[in-house]
Amino acid sequence: MKIICFLLSLLSFQYAWAQSDATSGDLTSAARIVWRAETQVPTSDIYAIRNLGGKLYAAGASQVYVADRWGTSWTASSEFNPAPSGIDDLAAFKGKLYATGYGKGIYESTDNGKSWRFASQGLSGTAPVRFAERKGTLYVATDDQGVQQLNAAGTAWAAFNNGLDFRSSYSFNAIINTDSCLIGGMGANGTLAVLDDKTGRWDIRYHGGRILPGLITFDFVQTGKHIWAFTNSKAFASADNGATWTHVPAGMRSGSVSRATATATHIYAAVNFGDNHTILYSRRIGAPLSEAWTAVDTLAGYYTYGLAYANGRLYVATQRGLISTFTGPSVEMPRQKIPLKDFIVYPNPSNSQVTLANGLAVGGGEFQLSDSNGKAALSLSITSDSQLLDISKLAPGTYYYTLTGRGAGESKGRLVVGEP
Repeated sequence: MKIICFLLSLLSFQYAWAQSDATSGDLTSAARIVWRAETQVPTSDIYAIRNLGGKLYAAGASQVYVADRWGTSWTASSEFNPAPSGIDDLAAFKGKLYATGYGKGIYESTDNGKSWRFASQGLSGTAPVRFAERKGTLYVATDDQGVQQLNAAGTAWAAFNNGLDFRSSYSFNAIINTDSCLIGGMGANGTLAVLDDKTGRWDIRYHGGRILPGLITFDFVQTGKHIWAFTNSKAFASADNGATWTHVPAGMRSGSVSRATATATHIYAAVNFGDNHTILYSRRIGAPLSEAWTAVDTLAGYYTYGLAYANGRLYVATQRGLISTFTGPSVEMPRQKIPLKDFIVYPNPSNSQVTLANGLAVGGGEFQLSDSNGKAALSLSITSDSQLLDISKLAPGTYYYTLTGRGAGESKGRLVVGEP
C-alpha cells in the first residue's frame, strides 16, 4: 500500500453533485454528476479497481471483490494469507489472476479471484506495487527492489534491473506496457525507465529531458497518439514512445497523488489534495495538447486510489469504498437526435441507465414508466432531447412507458430491465 496518508474525514455521504444540466455523452463540467455508492463493497479503503477482460475487480486491504458482468453485484474472495497491508494492483496473466500485497509479496488465484495463495517465490523485497505484461512476460514494479520478472513456467520471480542504479532508481511508483515499450515511473526526480527490448536494458529518461526534483509519476495511460503520465505536478504526454515529454498542465491543479483511466473518447484523471479531497478532470482523447483539462467534479472528503471504466460507468476507488457514475451514452451508442414520432429508449434492455432520445427539448414533455400491473415506477419531466434516466433501482422485468409531449400527442413503448 504505497500511499500518502492524510487525516480521514469523519463526514459521511453517499452522493456528490455538480449542479448543472447534462450536455454530452461523457462527463464534463457542465454535467450534473450523480455518484452511486457500490454498497456491496466495504465502505473502507479500496486500494485498487481494475477492469480485467471486461470484468471488474476491487481490492481492499486483504480481500478482493469480484463484480458480475453488469457491475451491480459483488462477491468477496477469501482473505489473503498472510495478510498484507493493502492490495495495490491486480493482473490477469495466462489463466491466473495476480495481486500485489504491500508488505508481503505476490498472491495468485486460479479460480477467477475466489481464493488466493501466496506466490512470492524468488521475489526480492516485500513491496510490489504495479504489474505490466509485455510480449508474453509478466513484470511487477516494486517500491524497494526495482522490477521483477515472472519466469516462463510461472513459478518464480527474479530481478530484472539491468541498467538501473540501485542507489536512486529502485523505487517504482508506476509501470505500463505501451505499443512500443515498457515504461516505469520511479523516484522523485521525474525519472522514467524505458525498456529496450533488443538489449533487455532499462534506459533512464526524464520528464522535460532533465532532472526535476520532487516530481513523482504515479500513473500512466496510453491513448491512440500519446502515452500519458500523471504526476504530482499535473500531466505529461509523449508522442514518440516516451523519448520526449510535453507538460500538459492547463486547467489542472497540482496535487499530491494522481490516478487516471480512459474510455474510448475521454481521459479521466483524479488529483488528490492534502485536505483529503479529490478533483476529477477530463479531456477528449482527440484534443490538441494545448486544450485545457476540464474540472468535472470535486469529491470532498474522498481520497482516490484508482479509476476504472466498465459498463458505461466510471468507478473510483477511495478510502471510503467504491463509488461510480454513468459517463453517458456516447461510449455504448452515439448520441442521437430523434424526431418525436421516432422517440426511443436505449440501450434496451438495460439495468443501469438509459437515454430518452426525443425531439422535445424545446417544447418539453412528461415521461412515465409503469410496471406490468400498471403501477407507476418512475416519472420525470423532459428537458433535453437526449435525457438520461437512472433505472438501477428498478426490479428486473418488463415496464411500459408513455411520453406525453406538450401539444405533440403521445408515444408509447416497452422497456426491459435486465438481471444484474
